[in-house]
Amino acid sequence: MKYDVVLYDFDGTLLDTVPVIMESFRIAFMEVTGHEEDKDYLLSTIGLPLAKAFAHYEPDVQKALTESYTLANRRLIKTAVRSFEGVEEGLSALKQMGVRQGVVTSKQREPAIISMRQFGLDVYFDTIVTREDTSVHKPNPEPLFLGMKNLGIEDVSRVLYVGDSVHDLRCATNAGMDSAAVNWTYMPKEDLAAEKPKYWLERLTDLSCILSDTEL
Repeated sequence: MKYDVVLYDFDGTLLDTVPVIMESFRIAFMEVTGHEEDKDYLLSTIGLPLAKAFAHYEPDVQKALTESYTLANRRLIKTAVRSFEGVEEGLSALKQMGVRQGVVTSKQREPAIISMRQFGLDVYFDTIVTREDTSVHKPNPEPLFLGMKNLGIEDVSRVLYVGDSVHDLRCATNAGMDSAAVNWTYMPKEDLAAEKPKYWLERLTDLSCILSDTEL
């Protein structure tokens, strides 16, 4: 087996949450500032802690934006999140192969767990690292190292990180870890390609072929 552990980003990698995130941003900015923020800028912050999207505003505005976003997001995730085709099939295949799997995300734990349970994905993960678990975040490699520690693995060459953003791929690079980019990303693919991921996935089920060294 090429890898013993596969770690995943969450938003835009396992579940189609990006439209929900963008709508939550839209609602928050309209409620608090009366105007919409640049969509390309907001898209570029997905995968980072929420505060990054609001960092150029005054503290009181940041607080109001965070509160408004959180309320909108909690409402929307109950009905508007979708699963990407092949995700559960891919997770199940790796579990049957004996591969340990985990999530490493900058998302808050509560909405991440809610969405995982909604689609029955939580049963496939042996560890879940969220924003609250570390003091520094992607692209700093500390969240990945914590995921490895939780699984009792020290050899970074035996771990693969799967993500949909440059922040994910840079995090893997900073950890000295191989990465896989998902082809269903909402992010500009040329930006991801510039980070030189080891693999591109057309479907999550591609992972079983990669790990067993068989042709895709």
